[in-house]
Amino acid sequence: MAEEKYYFDEKEADNFKTFIEKLNLPKGKKGQKIKLIKYQLKIATDIIATKRKSDELRRYREIFITIARKNAKSFIAAIIILYLFYTDDEMGQENIVAANSREQADNIYNMIEYMIRTNKTLMKHCTIVNSRRRILRKATDSFIQIVSSDTSKLDGFNPYIAAVDETHEDKTGGENYTKLQTGQGARDEPIIMSITTASNGMDEHNLEYQKYQYALKVQSGEVEDDSFYAAIYRADDDCDIEDEEQWIKANPGIDLLPGGFRKSDELRRLSKQAKVMPALIPGFRRYYLNQHVVLEAERAINMKYWNDEGNTFSDLSFLKGKACYAGLDLSIDKDFTALVLVFPIDNEYYVLPYLFKPADTLISDGKVDKFPYDTYAKQEYMIATKGDFVNFRYVRQIIEELSREYDIKEIVFDKFASSGIASDLQNDGFIMVDHIQGFGFSPTIADFYDLLYDNKLKHTNNPVFNWMAENTVAKENPTGKLMFDKQQGKIDGIIAMLMGLTRAIANNKKLEYDPNKAVEEWLKDNG
Repeated sequence: MAEEKYYFDEKEADNFKTFIEKLNLPKGKKGQKIKLIKYQLKIATDIIATKRKSDELRRYREIFITIARKNAKSFIAAIIILYLFYTDDEMGQENIVAANSREQADNIYNMIEYMIRTNKTLMKHCTIVNSRRRILRKATDSFIQIVSSDTSKLDGFNPYIAAVDETHEDKTGGENYTKLQTGQGARDEPIIMSITTASNGMDEHNLEYQKYQYALKVQSGEVEDDSFYAAIYRADDDCDIEDEEQWIKANPGIDLLPGGFRKSDELRRLSKQAKVMPALIPGFRRYYLNQHVVLEAERAINMKYWNDEGNTFSDLSFLKGKACYAGLDLSIDKDFTALVLVFPIDNEYYVLPYLFKPADTLISDGKVDKFPYDTYAKQEYMIATKGDFVNFRYVRQIIEELSREYDIKEIVFDKFASSGIASDLQNDGFIMVDHIQGFGFSPTIADFYDLLYDNKLKHTNNPVFNWMAENTVAKENPTGKLMFDKQQGKIDGIIAMLMGLTRAIANNKKLEYDPNKAVEEWLKDNG
């Protein structure tokens, strides 16, 4: 039926491609011309060149585009706005770019401004007022303007084209979108575009999720709406996160396809990390496979890899005299104190934990934590100290004894909880290094996952240490940094391990640096 009502204007599509590919690519090498790849050309020409036979006006009025991160989805909105701004004879165009923040809206505006500014012909026909984030075209009395997320400022617009970026993060309950859309009532062929990645899919009032559900109904025929266009790129539910065919479904700009720019190496690295760390899987599925997934704290360490025979060792004799870096996590009140030695040997890292807990608390705390502290203390998997608190002088004595057996290069500590013993140990001749806790461990955590996955992190299969690994959860801040935390049980040994690992990796990398190899790699990349 649609074939009888609509047609594809090939001349318009050709004109669009020719127009855009004469412009400079906003993000790339200086002076590099745009070369549209398949999905970009399809989406843009579907929207611009599919027309009604009855009046030759464009078919689509409302556009929903959802693609995984880093696939230049905002670029598609930018080139559509730019082309129609210069080629449509619609007078008084008000082309509005809206987002949840000024920074997000700037992304589309900056691309448009760059493509105009670096093309002499386009510059002749417009005026750019960057201080107001506004581009004017006198010939049609039209403008392109970015607006903030302040709903009260959208009432006066009569948008010709409106682009709302990252609608999964919309904080207005869809009010901004509705105001822009209802403001288009006097236009013959307006366009409103929603460009986004997936939301968590749990909030039925989320703008992205509403449009996604509506798009599915239109595509299935449940709802008839010939003016609604959807481009949905997402992987199949419950797919293997390392399946490259699924990456392609969600990432049409991936370099596994001709002309692709989205780096598959990054997805390969991140999916490998997520396999080791289950807590990263929801984020990978949502951001890189474009699936509706709730991001929540889950077990941080994949115990399958942790318990792998390749990641454990039992013979300690070869460690004698070897250099190591210690992490010291001291107890508060009657809690655990953890000392963990990390030995960098032949690009592998051997972890040796010493876990202290007051003897008087073993049974009572064991009942609360539902863990047999007293049994493991008798089996010498942990050290039960006399009394109801860990005597730091005893810990200091143990460190002194260990230093006769191993070459302890540095001891890493938390200065807010360990200042007293740190001074004593420094007086004993040890090099003490304080380390920022929490999200300060994010780089080390990334290294930890790589080492664990590659069987390069070895531990002694201590059941108390293993239990702490099971208790560890991951938290992510808005900038993407990770930290280890707990929901129940104890994780002191894992935190101490990260402390020692931080310095072991830093010092081992210095030893591994080969300037000749660095030059060869630079020449390979730049030759």
